[in-house]
Amino acid sequence: MLIRGFKIVQSKRFEVYIEDLEVYAGSAVVKIETAAICKADIRYYLGSRDARTLNLKYPINLIHEAIGTIVKDPTNSFKKGDKVALVPNIMIDKDKQDEFDIALSSDPRLGENYSPKALFASSSYNGFSKDYIAYPARNLVKIEDNIDSSIAVFSELISVSIAAIRRIILKEDDIIGIWGDGILGYILCSVLKQVHKGPIVVVGHNQEKLDMFEGVKTYLSNDKAIKKEKINVAFECIGGVASEGGIDEIMTVVQTGAKLVFTGVAENSIGINTRKILEKGLAIYGVTRSTVEDFKGAAELLKTKEFSSDISKLIIDETSIYGIKDYYKVFEIEAESRALGKHIMNFKF
Repeated sequence: MLIRGFKIVQSKRFEVYIEDLEVYAGSAVVKIETAAICKADIRYYLGSRDARTLNLKYPINLIHEAIGTIVKDPTNSFKKGDKVALVPNIMIDKDKQDEFDIALSSDPRLGENYSPKALFASSSYNGFSKDYIAYPARNLVKIEDNIDSSIAVFSELISVSIAAIRRIILKEDDIIGIWGDGILGYILCSVLKQVHKGPIVVVGHNQEKLDMFEGVKTYLSNDKAIKKEKINVAFECIGGVASEGGIDEIMTVVQTGAKLVFTGVAENSIGINTRKILEKGLAIYGVTRSTVEDFKGAAELLKTKEFSSDISKLIIDETSIYGIKDYYKVFEIEAESRALGKHIMNFKF
């Protein structure tokens, strides 16, 4: 079976690839239906990572946020026509795992997403920008048919939020602060509203975006009143060079002994005031990616009407992708967009 996909071969240049679909042991054939572009995809598209890294990655299929339909599953894990989310973090087979890998996978605060041996679609493994894919059945999670695929495509970011929350032990009375008024901050806030009973505070730079965070208290950055909230758990969802200022503000306003969870990615090194960490006895946790179990948690949350409604507000528009020109168009729009949300792609090619 021949399949068609789009690979990025250099900055701002995609090419159509026609390839044989190899169905290997343990894989299922999935038709990609709906996809969304991540900031990491944009960095590859714009060529904004270092030249050595880009040369090692190109050519590659981008996209690691996708929903598909089962075409064939030799493992009998799914039925033909099942709607599934594709989990981009691919762990090596169990028979190849050593004691370290097994320990990671069994640790509820960590997981196989921290294994250096794991592959990641659209980074160290071809992503989902193709019409059909043979993908490990263990890396597929069923999505209920009545959940709109344009909402379900946010499963990857929902799973990352779940991974960030399980990185620490939350208490019911913890006062949580989220720094970042972007899409991850919004989704993390939406997840926390479903699982946390205590107060949630969101800090950002854009009042229009903050107004979309319903049911929680919001502040513009540098508001002196933030300190009065007595935040003892803080999530950094800023990323980039701006995270330096955000992290400094977090360390200034949180309570002594607070837990800080970093989720944002900065391509270059940033400065962190270690004196504040020592003086206030702060604990810092890093988070990256997510696991199959996190995706299962996302699938459960999407069944909740209130949660799905919150996520639906992130859909800016939808574009049918009939060919490479349509694909280019959405990448250009996403590269320029500063709105809170995504331009969803529906694959029709």
